[in-house]
Amino acid sequence: MKEFETDYIKKLIDIMNNNELTEIKLQDGENSLVIKGSGYKPVIKQNNEEIILPEETEVQEKQEKEEEKKNLVPIISNMIGLYYSKPSPKDAPFVQVGDEIKEGQVICIIETIKLVNKITSEVSGKVAEICIEDGKPVEYGQVIMYIEKNNG
Repeated sequence: MKEFETDYIKKLIDIMNNNELTEIKLQDGENSLVIKGSGYKPVIKQNNEEIILPEETEVQEKQEKEEEKKNLVPIISNMIGLYYSKPSPKDAPFVQVGDEIKEGQVICIIETIKLVNKITSEVSGKVAEICIEDGKPVEYGQVIMYIEKNNG
């Protein structure tokens, strides 16, 4: 059973809001869709199931986080293995959130088949976020950390 596409529903909501409509009902074979306005947040029923839309503030927060990440450079793993933040359990981590680092500086190691591979930063800047826990697996193409690049 095919359902209505999300983009199509969003367009209907825009039409509803722009034309001060209070309700839209659609029927396509077995599928049905009802959109009712209730204040500023539409309530959608699709095939008798209510779909709850995220609050505007949740959507805005998500967009703000994505905007923040646009200013950050991701350090991406070029191999699979186990992520280690420090050279040995007794040592301090290579880097921590807030640390200023230089291009070429070792930021972690990834162990693959008992081979230890030093991972270096591609940029100078400040460590904004570390995305993997120490000792956990890392996949090829996975973001290891984000660096706030120095201007200049």
